[in-house]
Amino acid sequence: MTLLVRWCQRYRWLVVAVWLTALIAATNVAQEKGARFSQDLGVTGAESQQAMDLVADIMPDRKLPDLEMIVVRARAGDVQAPEVRARVATMIAQLGKLPGVTGVFDPYSPLGAVPLGGSPLSADGHTAIVSVLMKDAPTTPDLPVMRRLIATARDYDGPDLQVEVTGPATTVVVQGTISPWPIALGIGVALLILCLAVRSPAAVAVCAVTAGAATAAALDGVTLLSRRANVMQLAPLLALVLGFGLSLGSALVVVHRCQTDLRRGRGPDDAVRAAMRHSGRATLAGSLGLAVVMLGTSALRLSVFDGLALAGFTAAAVSILVVATLLPAMLSISGRGLLVWAERTHLSVTGTGLPVRPGLRSWWARTVGRHPQVLAGAAVVLLTILALPVVGLRLGGTDNGVDPTSTTSRRAYDLVSDEYFPGLNGQLIVMATGVSADQPTAVPHLLTALEGTRGVKRAFVVLQNAQAASALIQVFPNDPPRSAAASDLVHRLRDSTVPAAIAGTSLEVYIGGQTAIFEDMSDRFARVLPAFLILELGVLGVAVLLGLRSVRHSLAITAASMLALAATLGVITSVFCNGWLASGLGVRTGPIEPFILGLILIIVFGLSIGMHLTLLSRLRGSADAPDPQAAISSRHADVGGVVITISMIMVAVFVALTTQQVRMMKLLGIGLSVGVILDALVLRLVLLPALIHLVGLDHRRGDPPRPAPPAAPRRGSRRRLLPLGAPMSTKRTGLVRLYIAAGAGHPDRGTAAGGGSTAPGGGLPPFPRPRTPVRGVRGAHRPAHPPAATQASRSTGVGEPSRKPCP
Repeated sequence: MTLLVRWCQRYRWLVVAVWLTALIAATNVAQEKGARFSQDLGVTGAESQQAMDLVADIMPDRKLPDLEMIVVRARAGDVQAPEVRARVATMIAQLGKLPGVTGVFDPYSPLGAVPLGGSPLSADGHTAIVSVLMKDAPTTPDLPVMRRLIATARDYDGPDLQVEVTGPATTVVVQGTISPWPIALGIGVALLILCLAVRSPAAVAVCAVTAGAATAAALDGVTLLSRRANVMQLAPLLALVLGFGLSLGSALVVVHRCQTDLRRGRGPDDAVRAAMRHSGRATLAGSLGLAVVMLGTSALRLSVFDGLALAGFTAAAVSILVVATLLPAMLSISGRGLLVWAERTHLSVTGTGLPVRPGLRSWWARTVGRHPQVLAGAAVVLLTILALPVVGLRLGGTDNGVDPTSTTSRRAYDLVSDEYFPGLNGQLIVMATGVSADQPTAVPHLLTALEGTRGVKRAFVVLQNAQAASALIQVFPNDPPRSAAASDLVHRLRDSTVPAAIAGTSLEVYIGGQTAIFEDMSDRFARVLPAFLILELGVLGVAVLLGLRSVRHSLAITAASMLALAATLGVITSVFCNGWLASGLGVRTGPIEPFILGLILIIVFGLSIGMHLTLLSRLRGSADAPDPQAAISSRHADVGGVVITISMIMVAVFVALTTQQVRMMKLLGIGLSVGVILDALVLRLVLLPALIHLVGLDHRRGDPPRPAPPAAPRRGSRRRLLPLGAPMSTKRTGLVRLYIAAGAGHPDRGTAAGGGSTAPGGGLPPFPRPRTPVRGVRGAHRPAHPPAATQASRSTGVGEPSRKPCP
């Protein structure tokens, strides 16, 4: 890696030019080609997916068309009133002219009952349903067409008539509507935190450019991949969060390490190489671990996660490339500009950076070092309490009933539930194959059995294709799609009703629909979740084992990370399933979508593994210190602040998601915020350092412990002079010791030791940091710009150091 960093330093402007050209080209190609995201949530091989595939086979265009519902309610009077019928007829005519609309069913004609299997007029006569048949499938809606359809229908809403829209494509449009102002505010707060952390404009620019390049490249890559693979609409969000978080975290850690080395007087190029060798390598290992997890996730054969895994792998790979090439080039361009003006001035005069006062971080690090057992036990108890509600986690699908009342889909859902029945918001599809003319009563007998099942409101045959020997039946439950009763109905139909109805016939029946799809997805996700967690924690454990070379540390840190993930799931369950603080957050309870939960687990793990390795690699260097416990506390205080800063930046962005109106965005925002906060404040700030204090650190293999530095001799003590034939480094060391013995200051501190002074009669001046050769002394050096005290002593002729060769 050092060779790559040296090459990027040497050709830094070429690296920047190549990245700029590549980003411009990729962005142009992505905009020209466009994205093609899918809403297909089916699980490959599941019964619901087989039902949907069979339905598509008997359709003319080999796809199930999307059916949207426009709910019309007279605010006063009846929908049969002439003025209401006239407005509805005008609306139907205008909707039929829109591109992408196949047909509109008039609720006042007999055809209006065909899509619903019953009357489109409510029992009280105040509400009517206008069914709209679209050309596109519900899994691949044309969003511009749907936005125009919703706008056209909503134009007829007024003081006398309420018009609302609902349906699969409408749900996609509503859930994709994001308010930009909270996001902009979150980004502004994140930038403010970044400026306060690194302070230098050049350092802020390095972090911002690195994060921006990685994010843009990840989004362009996912957009182009969406045309080749089945990528769901949430994949760009995953690529954005991971690309931004991984690259920004890596850049901030490396910039902090580089600033620290510059304050110690190290050259800019050496500081960049050292920072990339130590801190950069740990963050790159974290991104590489995430890429391995994403490849393993795609091997679990959970089709809905294939697109997410592809987006996560793309973000991790792009972050590795950006951090390994663009970041060192940007750091080399900035040079000492990474420090603020006061630090650069102090460094040029004294050779060292400004002293840093120990603050709250140092106090907390020392507290953890003094009481590791108590704090580790408290952290474990807290995480365990938060993880207990996870036993009540319920996976499944939601419906428009969890959307805020400000959305048209939620208002339409409430009208349908109140004026008709809740199950009309989500029907089940029963696909029967093997229909034979020799058994003419097989399908009617199946239909009768379905209608007589507990929990079924109505069932009817939509299409029977004799050529394909199949029949399509729609079943409307009594209960809404997200309810437990609807889930129980799916299992009841599959386990008892259908097997009994088709016994002795040639029929093969498959049950699909919204509730069935989410039930199959939940069952598959519950089966692969242990393997997914084992993969994540296994990669983390192997990375820790390679970094610390200790099985004890690997097992302890893996167990702590598993407990933190369980605590995150417990908080999510408490809020979204059990309803704790739900009213204050504007959330309605219901099951949690498996793909959202998987998205949270991927992001939290992806953002945490690099920070874990950064913290542990920094603490590992304490093993060779004379006082390892004190060194652990010191390094914990140093790198812990950077880790907390990164977490605060990400939380500022995630909290902005909780202000969105859609429940899915609130779930993402709260889940990611809780995961990052627990990971940063409990795991890396308390539990991991406490475990390191308790378990201890082993010395690096092959490197003996460093001996303590010898104490400086007292003034007047006799020193043995070095022979003239001694090596050059030894002679320079002897020269330094002669200065110390004569009363000069320590070469690194630059202050007089033992009360020495540069005033007349006060001894020799501080030994300067070597820069240029000193005349008459081989191997000795003199600073290019001597300190002011030395210049004053030379002007008076008092206390001037001898220029005679060292004996």
